[in-house]
Amino acid sequence: MPTTEYKDPRICDCGYTTIKITLWSKHKKSCKLIPDEKDTRIASLEKQLVKKDEQLTAKDEQLTAKDEHYQKELAAKDEQMREQLVAKDRQIQQLIKKPRVVNNTTNNNKYVVEQHINTFGNESIDHISPQQIQALLADPVTAVPQFIKLKHRRAPGGVNQNLRIPNQKRSIYQVVVVGEGDEKEWENKSKGEVLEQLYDDNSGYLECEADEDTRVGARFLNHQDKVKLSAGGDDGGRRYKEQLDKIHCVIST
Repeated sequence: MPTTEYKDPRICDCGYTTIKITLWSKHKKSCKLIPDEKDTRIASLEKQLVKKDEQLTAKDEQLTAKDEHYQKELAAKDEQMREQLVAKDRQIQQLIKKPRVVNNTTNNNKYVVEQHINTFGNESIDHISPQQIQALLADPVTAVPQFIKLKHRRAPGGVNQNLRIPNQKRSIYQVVVVGEGDEKEWENKSKGEVLEQLYDDNSGYLECEADEDTRVGARFLNHQDKVKLSAGGDDGGRRYKEQLDKIHCVIST
């Protein structure tokens, strides 16, 4: 049977309190002190971003405090790896015939991109209907990956085909960016960085489209809360990794 009560009481700024889902829903419609649900969720996401930035800053400070000798060794290893990646990139450029290399004397991985293609992170979603989005929300586990597939693979004219995997054996993605002279080009990015951005951007959009007062919306948001906890280390990161793996599958097929 569907639940009729919240786990914790809902308290309004006007002093009203209840644990009944139906009563709280009615009160939200009449009370002017309750903030907009989407604004609240956006604020929550912004707080999560701030927290992530703080965590990254803390990690940077820890690395800075490392022993100087260790830092030199680490820098040497990073430089060696960078040189190896550059050499492999040159090999890939020689093998790829399409798209062609803009300048045969360059080694910075620039390729011709059709200028009507949107840059990565600025995709259009006019071809996705509200009904399709609600259908995606009904399956929380696949909602984000399938939304990404609709966005990048189903857009008319291929305007959102701004993401590709040049070599399945390497952890490198290529995305469309604006380069020198405002010409669009392909740029190498790490697999993990691209997958995390895809998840963050698209899960945030779907969360804004989910209504917690509906069964479908509540199930989706509950699943998202679990994934966010997983990203922070809960369950060993299993749920979060599963989401990234599913996104990789829809991009690579």
